[in-house]
Amino acid sequence: MKSAGDFLSKFHSLTPPNDAVRRHLADAIQAVSSIPVTKTQVRVDRGVAYVQVSSIAKNKIRIERRQILDHLYEKMPKSKELVRDIR
Repeated sequence: MKSAGDFLSKFHSLTPPNDAVRRHLADAIQAVSSIPVTKTQVRVDRGVAYVQVSSIAKNKIRIERRQILDHLYEKMPKSKELVRDIR
């Protein structure tokens, strides 16, 4: 007879929904670099987060990329599998 843990093991590796990752990434950008970003300005595709802001804001995000990703990974540890870079 299988235990309940065997049936629930497939749920152990679930990743957070895209909407939650976009919202937390927008919050991380705003917290680290003080650039107001909404979740509608963030798109995640194949491990890369694309942010639609001005070129000046993109440069600031690029400079502070590591701190933003660290802030995101601290809030959502499973997002390491979904977001590896910001552009």
